[in-house]
Amino acid sequence: MQVLKKFGVFIIICLLAGLTSYAKTKGSHHKNTGKEKIRKEASISKNHQKQKSTTSKKSISKSTHKTRHTAKAPIQSATADFQSKELNTATTNANPLTIENPIALKKETTPNTVVTIDKDLFYTRTVTKTILPKKETTGTAFSSSVMDWVKDKYSCMIEVLPNQISNVMLYRFIDDWYGVKYRMGGDTKKGVDCSAFVQTLYKYVFGLDLLRTACLQFDASELITNPADLKEGDLVFFKVKSSHISHVGVYLRNNFFVHSASSKGVSIANLSSAYWSKYFAGGGRILPKS
Repeated sequence: MQVLKKFGVFIIICLLAGLTSYAKTKGSHHKNTGKEKIRKEASISKNHQKQKSTTSKKSISKSTHKTRHTAKAPIQSATADFQSKELNTATTNANPLTIENPIALKKETTPNTVVTIDKDLFYTRTVTKTILPKKETTGTAFSSSVMDWVKDKYSCMIEVLPNQISNVMLYRFIDDWYGVKYRMGGDTKKGVDCSAFVQTLYKYVFGLDLLRTACLQFDASELITNPADLKEGDLVFFKVKSSHISHVGVYLRNNFFVHSASSKGVSIANLSSAYWSKYFAGGGRILPKS
């Protein structure tokens, strides 16, 4: 019995020792598992923080990109508002016009109009430009300015009023030939004599053909002895240091006549001067043939 008691006590001591060792190993196991859990949670938290940082960077880049676009948008809206204000100020006096085919209107508009089409594409209005086109000089305006210039110039030379010059073509011809030098036998602008100048003038201004020399022109015209009876376009003849007609010119107004003189070429002179009144032989009027 004592042996059994001793053996039972031994068994109980062994069981207690086994239980304590098992408890210790289990506790160490629990400690290791807790440490592993802590490590896993730390790594997970680190990865999570990394993901958060990357996502935050991406969101920041997206937000900056959006802000750039939003920064551009107000500028575009501001320019659009400014353009719309300009169009509204330009169209204060323009009447709106509704039409059914705005595309056809675009093709038919002139450069002086601008067409704005709303988003619905059913309402349009024409806007006139505030900048006016440059005025083009027409042929009539140019000819009238030339006529006025010729009248002003030669009215001073023959001492009359500009409105007293009616045959502008005559004075334009004179202005074109004025100053051409005298040349015996010449009939061009390189040199012309008195009778050739009168012949060319009559052909251009009056459409009449005269003979070549001063004597023949005197014979073909109706004689006018009194200088007061002379009219614009009549011929004036002179006997310069000769017994026959040696010089001819065309009467203008107020005792002035145009001729090709040996001293000055094509120029205007006065019948009342001492020189030309001395050699004046009479006037002649060319009558058109019936």
